[in-house]
Amino acid sequence: MQKLTHRLLQANFFFKGAAFYATLIVILLSLKPNSPDLEPWTLMFIRGDLVQHFICYFGMTVVYLFAFYTKQNALRKSVICSLILGYTLELFQVIPIFQRDFDFTDLIANSLGVLGAWLILRGFFNYSVQE
Repeated sequence: MQKLTHRLLQANFFFKGAAFYATLIVILLSLKPNSPDLEPWTLMFIRGDLVQHFICYFGMTVVYLFAFYTKQNALRKSVICSLILGYTLELFQVIPIFQRDFDFTDLIANSLGVLGAWLILRGFFNYSVQE
């Protein structure tokens, strides 16, 4: 099964396109103004937007790993790209034109999502992420 997965991941053109479009979607969703009638929600006492940040940056790290799969240090590059994207977008929210607010807990959720993806990917793709 691992060899089949390894061969599928060699088709990096598809995954680079997916990473590009996923990045555009994350940028759009991160910088668009919040809806005023959006009702906040929680998941086991955790704010819903923090769960969304975690899932988003977990997914971005996975997508970036697949895009960089044929490169050397693919896991390291995917983690760095995800962290840079998350921190940059959160810092852009300070700019008043975006009508968003900077939230330090969002940065923590982004980092935890990247860390969780790193731990899982390091174990699952151990044979190919030897750095």
